Amino acid sequence: MALPSFMKHVRVLEMTGLIRSSKSGRIRTCVLEQEKLDAAERWFADQRATWASRYRNLDNLLEELKGEGDER
Repeated sequence: MALPSFMKHVRVLEMTGLIRSSKSGRIRTCVLEQEKLDAAERWFADQRATWASRYRNLDNLLEELKGEGDER
């Protein structure tokens, strides 16, 4: 990955608060913000559970409709 592309990614992560970075000479040090990462992980887990439930409901509906189609 080219340095400008890498720095663009770093800036986005900094803007979202997921990391903070500091530069000393030519060296840039990045630190993960664990609290922000934990919050993002909780959000993803909630979304995963929501969508898993929706897919289960859809599967049940499709099986029900398939059963009705077989009866005809």
